[in-house]
Amino acid sequence: MKKNYTKIVLDLLMAITFVLLMNPRVLNGLPFHEIAGLVIGVAILVHIGLNYRWVINTTKKIVDAKLPPKTRFSYLLNILLLISMAAVIITGILISKVVLPSFAVQEGHSIRGLHGFTADATLALVGLHIGVHWQWVLSICKKAFKSKEGKLRMAVITSVVFSLAILAGGLQWYSATASSNLGPFNSKPMLQIDGGRSFQNGNTGNITNTDQESLKGDFREGRFHGKDGHGGSSNPFLVVLNYFAIWAAIIIPTCFLERRFLRNKQKAKLTHPKHL
Repeated sequence: MKKNYTKIVLDLLMAITFVLLMNPRVLNGLPFHEIAGLVIGVAILVHIGLNYRWVINTTKKIVDAKLPPKTRFSYLLNILLLISMAAVIITGILISKVVLPSFAVQEGHSIRGLHGFTADATLALVGLHIGVHWQWVLSICKKAFKSKEGKLRMAVITSVVFSLAILAGGLQWYSATASSNLGPFNSKPMLQIDGGRSFQNGNTGNITNTDQESLKGDFREGRFHGKDGHGGSSNPFLVVLNYFAIWAAIIIPTCFLERRFLRNKQKAKLTHPKHL
């Protein structure tokens, strides 16, 4: 059971981080966007490690006709999700401007477009993934917040609320600190531009005014990542609410279709029982 709680906490942190990555202007801009992108890649490996037994067992039985359709669908969905997330991370590295600029491809407009497309695809796949496992999420939360007698565990609820409050306060503090200290560039680390010209904290070398204005616009509009930078507000709370709402629009119909499928399957068994 403790392992399931670890999974829930890890998945929640991954979900929050992922939706914040959908807008590269959130918090301090590209530094957070690129560093958090690499961190979430490590978190995905941890997530797979926590579920390695299911992965191995399902892989062995994937061609077995007795394997439940939901399990097979979930397995294929996870494969697609892994591919799309890997594509997001790889294309992100190839257009990196802060963390791994040496791997960046110059004039990689098509790669930026692919980065944005795979990010959107991953967003949809994650929503579908949550929808397929929604009943499991509810069952774990029910066991965590309620005792065997059906009473609410106030200590657990208080701890969760307190933890979320600390997380929200940390995001707000970090966002306010970053926006006040980093200025319009939204990027503190040294950036290499056009074959070696550089700037840091607004101190320019031999960059022309045109280069400065273009770079400011790119950071401000989030053009370094995705086709349109996934615009919208850069407020972290609004970003989280926006993309969680998108997920809800995917999760609700997914759960509805799953219940309807199971209901039809049960009716089919009652109508055409198997003969012993």
